[in-house]
Amino acid sequence: MESQSTTKTNFVKVALVLVIGALAPMLDTTMTNVAINTIMHDLSSTVDLVQWVTTSYILALGIVVPIAGWAAERFSGKSLYLGAIIVFVLGSCVSGVATTIDLLIVGRIIQGAAAGVIISLITTLIVKAAGGQNLGSLMSVVSLPAVLAPILGPTIGGVIIKTLNWHWIFYINVPIGVLSLILLWWLMPAFKPAPSKKPLDWLSVGLLGGLFTAFILGITKLSTSGKFTTSNVYLPLLLGLGLLIAYCLYAWRCPNRALVSLKLFKFPSFSAASVLLLLSGLIVNGAMFLLPLYLQNIRGLSVIWSGIYLIAQGLGLLITRSQVGKWTDKIGARWVVLAAIAVAIIGTLPFAYFDATTPTWLILVVLFIRGIAQGGLTIPIMSDSYTGVPPELIAEATTASRMLQNIGGAFGTALLATWIQTQLNGVTMTATHLNNAYQGAFVVTVIVTIAAIIPAWFLSHKPAA
Repeated sequence: MESQSTTKTNFVKVALVLVIGALAPMLDTTMTNVAINTIMHDLSSTVDLVQWVTTSYILALGIVVPIAGWAAERFSGKSLYLGAIIVFVLGSCVSGVATTIDLLIVGRIIQGAAAGVIISLITTLIVKAAGGQNLGSLMSVVSLPAVLAPILGPTIGGVIIKTLNWHWIFYINVPIGVLSLILLWWLMPAFKPAPSKKPLDWLSVGLLGGLFTAFILGITKLSTSGKFTTSNVYLPLLLGLGLLIAYCLYAWRCPNRALVSLKLFKFPSFSAASVLLLLSGLIVNGAMFLLPLYLQNIRGLSVIWSGIYLIAQGLGLLITRSQVGKWTDKIGARWVVLAAIAVAIIGTLPFAYFDATTPTWLILVVLFIRGIAQGGLTIPIMSDSYTGVPPELIAEATTASRMLQNIGGAFGTALLATWIQTQLNGVTMTATHLNNAYQGAFVVTVIVTIAAIIPAWFLSHKPAA
């Protein structure tokens, strides 16, 4: 028993070391979002062009994810991870020195490609090291930067922009990256490659990269135009759907060559987790997009103060995060996620009735409740993506789950942005109309949260001991 406890402690240490390397990419994304308006004015750019500062990062990240999954089977995990951090630091330097929007986008593409490797490897390596055991506890560690970044990033980014300038949003990654490299070189195990010599299937890369790119482009245009009926929205979405069907047919006919095996969907927990990853894009990511805007546009808070308010959500997450992992390991993901859905409804529905006069203490309490739910909607779902999956399919499970998570997050954000824009079209912009639009967006979030009950029922569960 003591030996098992010691082994678990070692796995947690490895997870913490890997998390250190992911801090810069995770924080960078949210800090950059805060700086977009400042960058647009400073570089004399347009709204359509400046959105590529974030879109190019997401696209590069998504395209690299399938390649990273394959590389994890062929090369040393430690070498790949360290190399990706070095490339991310270089991309941060290019972004930091940029004096034109074109050079900044180049830097963001380099950063996104490196982040795709880092974010894929962090999960793949720790699941392999743990041998599929204690995944709930380990995911509570691994998911920490992803969950805290939307809360801490806007605050840190706002302070940097106010005290220095937007270039430091990227320069700050250099010392963080160097410190990560030193710690990882010293503490990270080698993660030797598997004996598999499966060649990189470029057709899979093209189909998966193409469908991801098409979906993200369509979703991005949706968030700016607010209409599904415009050709620059529905054509990319239809192309993405066509490429998805093409990939499924290819993976069915050539299972030994395809980068992501359809065998994964034979595992009920993986299939359920996949649907929930798409839905959680709106429940978690979409709400995190919505809340700062609500606090700034309805409550009149600054960027920094809206970030400070969101710390209440972070506290709710931190207090329950480790317990969520333990409960997931003990009773399975189903009951933890169902409970989290109930708490998420309690922590979201009040915003459909809040307005500019709602007491601050009440908003902070509800945000704290949302934080409690957030851990239960991320940790168990990510851990159940690997429940029952054999070791040889772990890297492929990571590739599929990361792509679903990114597409879900982008779609959730775009859907809520489209809802708000649609509600404000053709009306006089008043505080009442603006408040009604945001209240309606929170109602949409609650409806999707309720719908998540169906796939959650198919997650893994364990009988009481």
